[in-house]
Amino acid sequence: MAILRKPALVLGLLVLGTTAAPFPESHVHRLDTRAVPDTHALHERAMPHWGRKWDKRGPVPSNTLLPMRIGLKQANLDVGHDLLMDISDPKSPNYGQHLSREDVVKMFSPASETVKAITKWITSAGISEDRISRSENNQVSLPSSHHCLSKTPEVIIDPGYTYIQWLQFDANATEAEGLLYTTYYIYKHLPTGSKAIACDQYHVPHHVREHVDYITPGIKLRPDPAKVRSSKRNQRRARHVHTEEKRGFQPTHHGLMDPGFDILPPLNDSTCYKYVTPKCIQSQYGLPEGTTATPGNELGIFEGLNDHYVKEDLGAYFSNMYPKIPNGTYPIEKLINGAIGAARIPTEYGRESNLDFQAAWPLIWPQKTVLFQMDDPYYEKNQTEENTPFKGFWNTFFDALDGSYCSYSAFNQTGDCTDPSCLDPIYPNPFANSSNTDKYEGARQCGVYDPTPVISISYGGGEGDLPASYLQRQCSEIMKLGLQGVTVVVASGDYGVASYPGDYGHENGCAGSGERKGKVFYPDSDATCPYMLAVGATEWMQPLPASNVTNSTNAGPFPLTERATSEFASGGGFSNIFSAPSYQISVVESYFAKVDSQLNFTGYDISQPVANYFTIDNDSQFGPGGVGVFNRAGRGYPDVSAIGDGYIYRFAGRWDTARGTSLAAPVWGAVLTLLIEERIKAGRGKNGNGRLGFVNPVFYAHPEVFNDVTIGSNPACSSSGFPAAEGWDPVTGLGTPNFPKLLDLLMSLP
Repeated sequence: MAILRKPALVLGLLVLGTTAAPFPESHVHRLDTRAVPDTHALHERAMPHWGRKWDKRGPVPSNTLLPMRIGLKQANLDVGHDLLMDISDPKSPNYGQHLSREDVVKMFSPASETVKAITKWITSAGISEDRISRSENNQVSLPSSHHCLSKTPEVIIDPGYTYIQWLQFDANATEAEGLLYTTYYIYKHLPTGSKAIACDQYHVPHHVREHVDYITPGIKLRPDPAKVRSSKRNQRRARHVHTEEKRGFQPTHHGLMDPGFDILPPLNDSTCYKYVTPKCIQSQYGLPEGTTATPGNELGIFEGLNDHYVKEDLGAYFSNMYPKIPNGTYPIEKLINGAIGAARIPTEYGRESNLDFQAAWPLIWPQKTVLFQMDDPYYEKNQTEENTPFKGFWNTFFDALDGSYCSYSAFNQTGDCTDPSCLDPIYPNPFANSSNTDKYEGARQCGVYDPTPVISISYGGGEGDLPASYLQRQCSEIMKLGLQGVTVVVASGDYGVASYPGDYGHENGCAGSGERKGKVFYPDSDATCPYMLAVGATEWMQPLPASNVTNSTNAGPFPLTERATSEFASGGGFSNIFSAPSYQISVVESYFAKVDSQLNFTGYDISQPVANYFTIDNDSQFGPGGVGVFNRAGRGYPDVSAIGDGYIYRFAGRWDTARGTSLAAPVWGAVLTLLIEERIKAGRGKNGNGRLGFVNPVFYAHPEVFNDVTIGSNPACSSSGFPAAEGWDPVTGLGTPNFPKLLDLLMSLP
C-alpha cells in the first residue's frame, strides 16, 4: 500500500497531498460487513451528478485521521418567521416590538438538548467526551470601532456570550465509519488534480436526526479553492458562474446609460418627465424637505464589486443640484475586510455608488448616509472577472453585521461557503501576491458594525446562480434583521422576467431546455427572498391634461402619469425557490384573475423549491410534463416601485442620465428613512426609535397608500412578460410612494 501523507484540513476541506494507489482487500466494502440497524436512518446521500468531475480512487485507509465536524441544527427558524409576522402585522398588539441583536442570536442558537443528544450519541460509539470540542461564537453590541480577536484566529468578533454552532472531534476512519455506518473514499478532482475525502451516504440514529444539520467530511466534494482559481483562468465562463450585476449599470449597449454631456440642460418642474432631479422626486411623490438628523437613523447603502463613489463627483453634484449639502460632505464609511471607500484611481470610479448617494442623500438631508463597502480590493476586482471562482456574494457583508452569521448553520450551510458552487472570499486573504497592497491580511470581521434602520442594495443576479441552500440561509438572515427592526430594500433587476444577458448559459438570460430553451422565466436571486422589500422601476410620461392624470401625488401644475419603464424591462416575476408568503397570496390570486386571459404563456405550480437549476433533466422540475414558464406558487416580486429612468447624475466629471432599478431602490430607502424620522419625532416605535423593520405586511394590507401603476409590462424570454394592472402586479408591485398617505398610515401605528 502506498504511504499517504497525514490528511490536512485546508479551508475546512480534507485534501490529500498524494495520489492514492490501489487498496488492499481489507479496506474495500467495509460497510457491507454490517447492516445499518433499524435504530438509524439515512441522513444525507450524494447525488450521482455531483461526482461527474471526480474520480473515485478507493477507500480511505482505516487509520487515516479525520477531523469530524457535526453542524447543529439551528433552533426556531419557523418560530422566528411566525414572530416576525406577528410584530410586523399592523393589526397585532405586538406590532413594532422588535428584538435586540443579542436576543435574536440567542433565539436561533441550537438548544441545549441538541448538544446533549449529539454528545451522548458520539460517546456511546466509544469516542470519549474529552475528545469533543465545541465551536463558539460571541455576539454583543459595541461601538463599531471596538474589535477584538476571538479564540479562532480566522475571525474578528465582539465579545459576549457563547453561541455553539457545531461539535468537532478527531477520529480515525474506522471510528467515523462505525459511527455513521458509511465508508469514506478518496476522490480526485479531474480539472485541478486536488484530492478530497467524502462518502456516498451516511446514517445517524432516528432520535438524533432532528438535531443534526450536516456532517463533514460527508457527501460534499470540494476541490482546493486555490487550485480551482488557477484552473479557471483560461476557461470559458460557465453558465453557473455567479457574476453579481450592478443594476442599471451594464455596458452601454444594453441601453441603460446615456452618452453623457458636459453642460446641464434647463431643469425645472416641466422637464421632470425627461430629466429627473431630487426636486422632481419630492414634488411627484409629495416628499417633504428633511429637517432633522436623528443619530442612529442614517441610511445605509451597500456597495461592492470595485464600485466606489468619487468625491469630486459628489461635490459637483451637490453644489449644482442640491446646494444645501455642503461641499466636502461624504458618507460615513463602514469598510468590511479591508475594503476601501472613495475611489482612489479612475479604474475604481463607480457609476453605481455615485448614483446611489446622489439619488438618496438630497431626499433625506440633513440626515447622513452610511457606506457599507464589502471586501478588499483584490476580491472586489476578482469578482468582476468573467471566470472568477468567488461566486458567493453578500455573506461577508452579513458577517460584519451579525457575528453569529459567521458560523450560522442553516439549510445545510455553515458559515461562509467553501464550495466552488458558492465560494466566498476567504480571510486572511491567502491568494494575493505578498507584494499586493490590495490584500487584506487581517481576520474576517464578524459583528463589528450595527445595521442601520434601512439598508438599500442595488446588486443581484439570477436565482440559479447560487445553490438554493445558500440563498435560503441568506434569506433567513434577512428575517433576523427584520426581527431587529431593519428594513432591507433591494432592486428587482433590469431585464424583465429574465436575468442579465448570458446568465444561465442563454444569451437572453432565461432558463429552459429543449423546446423551452431560453423561454422559462429566470427570476432574481435576491428580490425573491420574501423578507426583502423588492423595488421595481417606473418612468414619468410627458404631461397630460390634469383630468387624465390618475396616479400622481403632485398637487402642483405639473403632475405626471407614471408607467412601467419602456426603455428597459423592470425586473419581476415569481420565485422557483421561495413560496408565496401569506401576506401576498390574496393579491397574487387577484392579479391572475384579472390577467390570465391576456397572458401569451402558461405557468406551472411547484410547492418544493428547485434545489439546483443546473441538474434538472429536461426541466422536469419546471412544471410537470414540461409545461409552463413560471411558478404560479412562488413568491412574487417586486413589492413596490419608484422612478427608475432619466435621473441626472455626475460621473467622472461629466453629467449623465441613469436608468434602472438601481435608481428606484435608493429612492425607496430615502422614503423609508424620512418616514422613520417623522415617527421618531412623534415617539413612535419601540422606545421611540421609529423603526419600521419588515414593512411588507403593512404595505400589502394598505394598497391605498401607493400610486397605482397600471400601464406597461416587463417582456423577456420570448414573451410579452407580465402586464401591469390595478392593484399589485409583478411589474410595479403595489405602486410608487404617496408620501402623505404613507405618513398618515405609519403615524397611526405604534
